Order: sequence, then C-alpha cells, then structure tokens
Amino acid sequence: MDKIALINDLKKEKPHLEQVLNLYEKLCKFREKVKGASEVDQVLKPFAEVFEVPYEFVDFLKEGIKNLNKDPFEDPACLRDLPIEKEKGEEVERSLFILMKGFYLATERKNEGYSFEEGKCPVCGSSPSLAMIDEDNRRYIVCTLCETRGKIFRIGCANCLVRDPTQIDLLVDEDEIRVDLCKNCKSYIKSFKADVFAKFRDPFLIDLISLPLDVVAQERGYERKSPNVLGIKKV
Repeated sequence: MDKIALINDLKKEKPHLEQVLNLYEKLCKFREKVKGASEVDQVLKPFAEVFEVPYEFVDFLKEGIKNLNKDPFEDPACLRDLPIEKEKGEEVERSLFILMKGFYLATERKNEGYSFEEGKCPVCGSSPSLAMIDEDNRRYIVCTLCETRGKIFRIGCANCLVRDPTQIDLLVDEDEIRVDLCKNCKSYIKSFKADVFAKFRDPFLIDLISLPLDVVAQERGYERKSPNVLGIKKV
C-alpha cells in the first residue's frame, strides 16, 4: 500500500485526526516537489502552491531571505532570523518550521553515522522527540525537522541524558506506540518498535496518529522539546 492510500485509510479509521492527516498529505507532496531544489524559488513556489500560502507572504519571505545574506540551503535555520512578528501566532511558527524543512530536504543526505548521544540533532540542533527501536533493540532518534536519523543509548532520557531507568515512566496506546516520560527533566519523547514501523512504514505518520498520547503527557505536566513533523508542539 502506498503512503497516500494508507493516509486515506487512517482518515476513515481515525476521523478525529482527519485535519492533521490532510495536512500531512500536503507535506508529503511538498517533500517530493523540493527534492533537488537549488534555488530559493524552487522551495518557495511549491510551498505556496501546496499549502495555499498567499503570494504576498511568499514575496515577503523571498525578500526577507535575500536580505539575510545567508544561504538557506547551507543554513536553513537562518529563517528563524526573518523579521516576522512571533506574536502573530502558532500558525506562522508552523509555516516557518515547514519551510525550513523544505530547505533541509532539498539536499539528500545519507542517514549513516549520526549520533544523538549529546541530546541534540547533529545536523540542525533540534531536541529529540521521536525514536524508533529496531529488531536488535537498538534505539535511533528521528529528527522531526531535518529528518536525520541517528543512534542513542537504549534506556534513559534523550533530552537530559539521564540513564537511570527508574526516572522513566511509560505510556502505551492501542497501536503499541509509547511515550517515555522523564521524571528528571519533565520532558517526553515518543517511541515505537520495529513491528509498529512495519505496519505504518513512516515514523512521522506514527507520531501523528498518536497525538492523543501527546495530550495525556502534556496534561500530566511533561513537555515535548521539539515539534512533530507538522510543526505542532503543544496540543
């Protein structure tokens, strides 16, 4: 089953997540359109088309990127320095997150040899919030911004790096997706095993369909340190 067909099936199965899954479907299209991009317009144009962004805002972004005097393909994080009023809300923050993702994904990288054992993504500097555990019981962080994958120690908190198992509590949902709650720093990350990945074949989709786990974790006072693939951090 291809990804779009799977997303459509999940919309029927989980109607409460239809809006989120519609947005992820758009993100999948955006990913494909920016592959191999080498000019700013080759990212901004599909960004506007896929997400129906007003062209006035796109023109503003284009001029702002030009005035930064930095290459967004070399340093996508420079978009955080755009003169945008942060008080305009979470929607603008999410738009910038997705736009940064477009520049990170324009250049294909091999997901080999990376490590998250210092508690940050080695490519973009984001904090961990999603992990996968392979058939050999090894844990890998999947960065929700630049989509880099890298190893980390199996037991413990990926954010404060405490390795004491008594500091970690677990929540598990019906799909066997779990949340690791760190009592030491009050952060959490999602994680899933190989059999869950075999079912859905997409770590970011697994993250999205388990949004109710984010709700429970945050209601208990735990913080997600980085947004999900759509730029959503607080739910």
